[in-house]
Amino acid sequence: MNSSSDLVCDVCVVGKGLLGSAAARHLAEMGLNVLLVGPDEPLVRSEHSGVFGSHYDSGRITRIIDTDLYCARIAEASISRYRDLEESSGINFFEAAGHIAVSPVEDYISGITNTAQQLRVDYKSLTNNELVDTFPYFAFDDEVSGVYEHSTGGYVNPRNLIKAQSQMVLNAKSEILTESVSNIEKCEDFFEVFTESGKEVKANEVLVASGVFSERLIQDSQELDLEICESTVVLAELREENVMELEKMPSVIFRHESEIEKGIYLLPPIRYPDRKIYIKIGHSESRPMSDPEINLVKWFQSDGDQAIADWLQSQLFSLLPNTSFVNIKTESCAVSRSSTGRQFIDVIDESGIHVLLAGNGYSAKSSDELGRIAAHKIISGEVPDEYSDIDFKLKYKRK
Repeated sequence: MNSSSDLVCDVCVVGKGLLGSAAARHLAEMGLNVLLVGPDEPLVRSEHSGVFGSHYDSGRITRIIDTDLYCARIAEASISRYRDLEESSGINFFEAAGHIAVSPVEDYISGITNTAQQLRVDYKSLTNNELVDTFPYFAFDDEVSGVYEHSTGGYVNPRNLIKAQSQMVLNAKSEILTESVSNIEKCEDFFEVFTESGKEVKANEVLVASGVFSERLIQDSQELDLEICESTVVLAELREENVMELEKMPSVIFRHESEIEKGIYLLPPIRYPDRKIYIKIGHSESRPMSDPEINLVKWFQSDGDQAIADWLQSQLFSLLPNTSFVNIKTESCAVSRSSTGRQFIDVIDESGIHVLLAGNGYSAKSSDELGRIAAHKIISGEVPDEYSDIDFKLKYKRK
């Protein structure tokens, strides 16, 4: 796109992350002329003052097994298309390392097992002794049992998944504009989308999928029932001699008995862009951010919450007591959470802008299906038949 006269499309998708790139791909493959707009990842986070993405990572857990059947269904739909997407795009992003859910809480384990049975997931229930025998490098307490998901569990590389989706957008003869959007205006029968560099895009429809930075663009006088939450992760650099010992390590979700310490997640050794190999550990309970309009960029520029990082580090050392680490570093992330625990895939009544919002901390693995649902909603006015519009309807805070 070399001139302003070229910036015309059927649908402008604002947000070049996991959800936006997936929606753009599905829209383009449905025959629409799509423009996907969003900035690239900043080179130095601490010096960047623009928008950020929560996808700046090389590992996010992939699994179908879940206590929530809805979450399991959208994950299953996405995972079923991973290999086709890799083959079509020529970009690999999925590592079928396996996944285990472990907990001393019997209701949690039985809930996962019930969902796995309903969806006929390839899984195996593991007693404590079987966990120890299968994964000898982990130190689990005696009362812990688990569920092991074989072929569909593991992790995705978010950066590469976005590259794959973006390549498919280009393959479908649509286009990508690497810029940040500053404003969206509704005209009589079309939208004008303005970038920070001054470019103007005319689009019949607009989909905003800009993660935690979305609300500033959607022009709604009511406040969405949505919270922006802080998340801190720890990256522990492995010694080279330990990499082979952990080469068959699965991704892990460990659900604690205490509601205060609800759970942690752990990813196997992954090589990051700095060429170092890390194990990542995070906490499933993110904390609501005070005044995101002021603090969101500052949070992304930071290294997260040191107290949470220290607790995560202690959990890591407890789970992998015989593993040596070279270095420990922390990173910040942010999560948008809806009051329903579901994504918002809907239309803002006042502006007519379509939205795909609220990742709720589990959307990376399910992003392809969520993008397909959003694309279907834009084209037909309804979500696909296997879902209900009620699941994705916008909710507002009471005044």
